[in-house]
Amino acid sequence: MGLSRIKKHFETVKTILDGSLSPDAQPLEIRRAVVDAIEGKVEPVGAGRRVLPYSRLLVRLLAPETVEKAALAAAFADLDAKVRERLSEVRCEVPARLDCKVIFVRKAPIGWADGQLFSVDYQNHTDADAQRPADVSPTVRLMVMKGTATKKVYTFTDPLILIGRSEEVSDRSGRVRRNHVAFLDASSSVSRAHARLKYEAGGRELRLLDDGSARGTRVVRGATTILVPRRDPRGVRIQSGDEIQLGDACLRVLVEPEGGR
Repeated sequence: MGLSRIKKHFETVKTILDGSLSPDAQPLEIRRAVVDAIEGKVEPVGAGRRVLPYSRLLVRLLAPETVEKAALAAAFADLDAKVRERLSEVRCEVPARLDCKVIFVRKAPIGWADGQLFSVDYQNHTDADAQRPADVSPTVRLMVMKGTATKKVYTFTDPLILIGRSEEVSDRSGRVRRNHVAFLDASSSVSRAHARLKYEAGGRELRLLDDGSARGTRVVRGATTILVPRRDPRGVRIQSGDEIQLGDACLRVLVEPEGGR
């Protein structure tokens, strides 16, 4: 084991034991400490295999001020990817349904030590979750935050949601596209066939795809803005609370759990 790895291992153990950081720790330092703590839960199961025996990780972050919350939100926007990357580095099998959730608290909860900046709750999906059909789409609520549409709030349980300007659009071949979320002509920055939300049952993910819009599509998550590439078949994974910018228009997305979403 190299010196740098020994030092990193020592820092990981220290974080797990005392759960504290310096009061002026920066957001990226806090994120690293969280990932270190999660790595500390990895267990050997024989035959050289290592596993994380949890599939749900709930991270609580202390953020007394709005500015601190914004900085932490930006640093933790890719927590899921960082956890997966670390598990891969230590040759640990990634849970099939790993779910990382981050919430912010203004005051340290009862039971936190002095100077504690975060906590991680380790949970597993319930048997009911495991038995739930993978093809059950979530309930998606879209609230119009900016722009003019046929409704202020839309609710869907469909696996595909088309977004654009006007309810029916014909292409050059005469094919008709019926937009589920239809902005009015006053919202001219929204293309007639602008974007779509698609639920992928295999990965239980809601993804946003740009259908070749003129003014572009972006996802705003906390203080982070993510560009959705035009006509990219993968798009961008959507989380509950995200905002979708369609040109100058904007939608907020709320997603409820499968089966009750």
